[in-house]
Formats: sequence, C-alpha cells, structure tokens
Amino acid sequence: MKRILKSIVIILVAACVYSLIPVAGLYLSGNQPPYTNSQVAEKLKSHKGSYFEFIVFSDNHAGLIFDDSATLKLVRSINHERRFKKVPIDFAAIAGDITFRGSAWDYCVFSRIRSQVKVPVISAMGNHDEDKDDGSLFKKYTGEKDFSFSDRNSYFIVIDNISGNVSDGQFYNLEEDLKKSAAYTHRFIIMHKPPFAPYFQSWYRPEGNAWSYRFMKLCEQYKVDIVFSGHEHIFKAKEFGGVKYITTGGGGMPTQIPGAGGAFLHYTVVKVYGDYVDYEVRKVFPPLWEFFSYYMWSDIFYFLKDALS
Repeated sequence: MKRILKSIVIILVAACVYSLIPVAGLYLSGNQPPYTNSQVAEKLKSHKGSYFEFIVFSDNHAGLIFDDSATLKLVRSINHERRFKKVPIDFAAIAGDITFRGSAWDYCVFSRIRSQVKVPVISAMGNHDEDKDDGSLFKKYTGEKDFSFSDRNSYFIVIDNISGNVSDGQFYNLEEDLKKSAAYTHRFIIMHKPPFAPYFQSWYRPEGNAWSYRFMKLCEQYKVDIVFSGHEHIFKAKEFGGVKYITTGGGGMPTQIPGAGGAFLHYTVVKVYGDYVDYEVRKVFPPLWEFFSYYMWSDIFYFLKDALS
C-alpha cells in the first residue's frame, strides 16, 4: 500500500511539474511586436457574410505566474475552437485587466500571450491596466481606450469605464455610435466594469452610480444585443430591458468565491448566425499545479465554511 501511495504521489508531482512547462516557456520566449485594436478592426472590414463567431473573456492579469499559467491553458482551448469549424471565429475580445498591474513587464507578457491566440485580439481597458503609468503602455500595446468597429453584420462599441463612471462626453459618443449601429443587424458593447453587481459579495457596487441606469436605458432604447464586462472574476448572465449583460471575468486571475457561484476559469463563445445570436460558456480546468496549490484548498475552505455555518 505504501508503495502504491508513493507511486501516486510521484506521478502527481511529475504531472504538476509538467503543467508548469508552458508558463516557463512563455517567460523564456522572445518579446512580440505589439499591435493595436485599430489594426485588428481594419482587417475585420474585409469579412463578408453574416455567419461568424467571436470569443470574449476578461481579467487575465498578465504578469503573475498564477494568472499566466491559467490563461495559457485557456488560450490553448480557444485555439482548439477553430478545429473542424465551418463558421469562422473572427476575433477574441478581452474586457479589461489585460495586465496584473500595468507594468512594462506585464505588458510584455501580455503581448507574448496574445501572440499565441490564433485569432486577432481586441482589448478593452481595465482598472489595473494603468496602475504603473498614465495609460501610455496600454496605448502602445493596444491603442485607444474608447473606440468602435464593425464586423460583418454587427457593430461593436468598446468603452473605458475603469473610473467607475461614464462621463457625459462618453455618453454622447456612445449614443452617436448606437445611431450608426442602426445600419447593422446586431450591436455589442464591451466594457470592464459591469453596470450592476453580478455577485452580492462584490466590494464594488456600480449599481449605486448614476451612470448605470442611464447606460442601461440607452442600451434598451437602441436594442443592444449583449453588453460584455469583466472586473468580477466570475461568469454571470442577466437580462434587463431585453438586453443581455454577461460578466465573463474568468480569464486567468484566481477566483475568490466557490465555483458554484460562477467562479471558474472560462471564456464565452458568441455565435452570430444571421439575425440570431447565442452564446456558450467554456469551462477550462486550471493547470494541475495551480489546482493543487490553490483551487483544491479554496474548494475545501468553502465546503467546510458552508458545512459548519
């Protein structure tokens, strides 16, 4: 029996070490040239037809080993989405917090991870993406914070709301963009902070801000299909006024609540089939070393907490 247990331990340790290889390779790899959102948007203009898919995730927080290891596994799963697909996957969008603390190292790692995604990546600004500077690194690696673009029969609007507010100027630009979007079949908005608290344990309460109601009524008025956000490291989907609000913040940062509450590594696949829109959530099991060093103990803690409360 001791020999069997010893063998099991050796196998698990070897498997955990093996699961570290991708992130070690990431840190040892060379730097990748940055590209901007506008460059991606320009390429998307050439797409024809009204059947396509795109992927959304958030809060990968590049630059910390826990985050990067998980994100790399998520990226491998995203790349597998392209196999045997008759409907093209046009791009992936990250709804903010693309870096851990917005340092030069974090952006360098983000650029390396982004280069491994086999579809173009659109990036929104998150509240951690300018912790170390005034946003110049974000502009260098991704471009503008507020912008819009079209892809096939759909119009996309990206908003910088990391301050926890949307200014009057942003509301003006948003409405102008929504008016332009009337020429398209579908409208999507990507922002970092959701307009409501998707999980009650959140320390951040954006629903108390004046912009939330105004923003949601505008989305309802112009028949926005889906508003994507991150910030909360969970998956949660709600619907208000005929508009779907999807929080998809499981891009790599370790979650802090039970998986049953939506806190799991994941990304969202959005399907646009003519005038029809649907989505699927892809759960991704974390790297083995990360599961045994963090997630297993987190699950045990919440299990005992619930059992003893």
